[in-house]
Amino acid sequence: MAQSRKPRGDLITAYGDVSPFAEAYRTLRISVLQGNGKAPWSVGITGIHPAHGATTTVANFGLITAETGSRIVLMDADLYKPSLHRVFEVPNEPGLSAVLEGKAKINDTLYAVTDTPQLRLLPAGPRVRNPAALLRPHRITELLHELKDWCDLLVVDLPSVGAVAYASFLASFLDAVLLVIRADTPRTDVEQTVKRRLQNAHVLGIVLNRVPVARSDGAAYRYYAREGK
Repeated sequence: MAQSRKPRGDLITAYGDVSPFAEAYRTLRISVLQGNGKAPWSVGITGIHPAHGATTTVANFGLITAETGSRIVLMDADLYKPSLHRVFEVPNEPGLSAVLEGKAKINDTLYAVTDTPQLRLLPAGPRVRNPAALLRPHRITELLHELKDWCDLLVVDLPSVGAVAYASFLASFLDAVLLVIRADTPRTDVEQTVKRRLQNAHVLGIVLNRVPVARSDGAAYRYYAREGK
């Protein structure tokens, strides 16, 4: 019998289904999928800078949305420093880079997450010398079209939009984008990032990370999502 794994401390599974931590992500899910207008099929999540918590947000948003019974695919599009495969402890290859190069098919690259049959992960795959060269417009369009057969919601872990040039380009192909920022980030940095890096993307809202909370709240993070224009 396989030994059960200890949940990572930054995942909702470590806190329980009714924890304030999980409820914060349910609030985020409602804001994204049940807000005004048509619910997006593809949602990109990116940090304004590295280590702002985008990958953790992707993982938890996927887990909490999968509890609705919807088919969810998480795609790691950080072809420089992928990490979602480590979060869920699945192989990193074949993955997205192999699909974009025509070396693998999507059905060969989707990994089921243990105990969550509705949730699958498309890892980034082996590193390539020039990731941006693989992201040709027609190939991105084809990839998204193919993924519609596999899921009801696609959540893309984008590299930091402030550090990787192709993040904003890929974001422009998605229905919506969430920008993850730490609570101590200057407002001017946020405004400049949205204006300069995400002007061609539909920024749905902001996820505020690492907000100091009282111990009685029982959550390591509190997230705030505001509906974009």
